[in-house]
Amino acid sequence: MKLQMNGLYKTLNTITAVGSLINSLFYLIVPEFSLFLLGQSSNPTGLMNTRVAGACGLGICVINWTSRNVQELKFQHIVAGGNLLMFCLLVFIELHGTLTGAMNWIGWCFLLADSLLGFGYAVFLFRTYRSTT
Repeated sequence: MKLQMNGLYKTLNTITAVGSLINSLFYLIVPEFSLFLLGQSSNPTGLMNTRVAGACGLGICVINWTSRNVQELKFQHIVAGGNLLMFCLLVFIELHGTLTGAMNWIGWCFLLADSLLGFGYAVFLFRTYRSTT
């Protein structure tokens, strides 16, 4: 059971790190193109906010990549809990953004991916908390 959960934790963190890296590089290097893909045009405020999101995404990438092999369950719970909170908030933000037209159909893709990752972290936390009590 513990080996399975460590594998789930490592897989989720690897996917989160790689996805965050790709997203953050697009947001940092080509923010105009990133906004265009989402169906929006750029202005100075939008470009700055996109780059800020890219910087945060790069930090998330580093945290998840460097912690993916950690074996200490308490540390895994801290990282997984933070990721679960982040993905839950992202799902609501993406749902609102897609329904209001702030994002085009690609918003549904982000929503699906973030929902699946959030669900994975929820399963990991539920199963590991339950097994330690």
